[in-house]
Amino acid sequence: MSPRTCIVALPALALLACHPKPATTDSTSTTCPRDGVVPPDMRDVERDAEGTAYAMFGPAPDHVADYTRAAGVYSLLQTVWGNATTECPDMPTDSVAVVNDAMTRLGTAIPAQDQKGGAYAGNDIHMQTGTLFAWFNRPKPVELEEMDATFLRVGLDAWYGDWTSYNTNLSAINTEWAVVEPTIATLTPTCHRVAGTDSVQGDINQTLSTLQTAGTAQDVASVQIGSDDGLNEVDILEQLYDCPADGTVATTGLGSACSTTSDCNDPTLVCDTANAGGRCAPDPATTNVGAQCATTVDCGNYERDACNNEIGDGYPGGYCTMEPCNDIQVCSPGATCVAMPFETPACMASCTTDTDCRASEGYVCQLFPTTPPAGYGPSDHACAFACASDDQCTSPLTCDVASGKCKP
Repeated sequence: MSPRTCIVALPALALLACHPKPATTDSTSTTCPRDGVVPPDMRDVERDAEGTAYAMFGPAPDHVADYTRAAGVYSLLQTVWGNATTECPDMPTDSVAVVNDAMTRLGTAIPAQDQKGGAYAGNDIHMQTGTLFAWFNRPKPVELEEMDATFLRVGLDAWYGDWTSYNTNLSAINTEWAVVEPTIATLTPTCHRVAGTDSVQGDINQTLSTLQTAGTAQDVASVQIGSDDGLNEVDILEQLYDCPADGTVATTGLGSACSTTSDCNDPTLVCDTANAGGRCAPDPATTNVGAQCATTVDCGNYERDACNNEIGDGYPGGYCTMEPCNDIQVCSPGATCVAMPFETPACMASCTTDTDCRASEGYVCQLFPTTPPAGYGPSDHACAFACASDDQCTSPLTCDVASGKCKP
């Protein structure tokens, strides 16, 4: 990655100028395989850095910081970053140095309620994760992660009136998109397992045009809308890289038909006879969907494991999920693939009544649409929050506030 001065002294330097590709030498660490899968602690570094930046910046349009939430997510970030650097001591030294510096600045900014300093520091860490993820030989391009971080960065630049940095960072997104777009153009016609793919290429181009116009006019409100739109659109791009092509049917391994576990011919898979008559699925003993968690390590070591924690994500006691999911990337037995409001489709614990859930912590057996545009399931009920408003249900469902249940 870049020298520390790329982020510390000049916060908005173009990302591509500051992001050399990772070293190609293999790690000798036995705890740090570089096999294309980013370890769970490192995945949480990205998640918690982004969460800290969001908590410090606050939601549009007013951007009121939540310092309590920021402190809690920062505490988790300290844990997972410490674990990641212990597990993988050979990660790119430039990136590690930038993250360490930003961690120090976060530790000062949060108790001082320095909103700007904390928001930028959290985003600085997120900016490094593209290169850090690429070091593990993740197949997704480094530019994709950089786009995610930089869409938030332009929102920060506009809000704090740094239009010079804004223009530099917007130029960086355009450069990154020019690298990614040709591949996206080949993926979108072949993947309709992910909602929004038909329009995402045009949507990104429109967002970039909007941000260019808004920057010229120094229109902060329009930048905030464009920044949020870009973040949502990058989520769709991320899913495209995981999406099996239209018409793909698994004939072996994950998602393939089975009658018994021996049919799966893989020690990490079991036969889930409740899913479409039998599908090879991740072993529930190692994925722990629906269990309590503080970090993803608590959920297992499977590449799709994720922890929705309490302080950052608002899940009481934390909640293990798997993401993404579809008819091939199936859930483990006892879990179901559902459409989440404003998030990646995820596996959550299946249920038929509230008593199947962690009811003492506030979870109920909630109705979800199965993942559009095609249903995956196998169930449309999963343990989740009681709703308090329509935006806590996945459209087109609405919230019956009295019962806390989403209704058709």
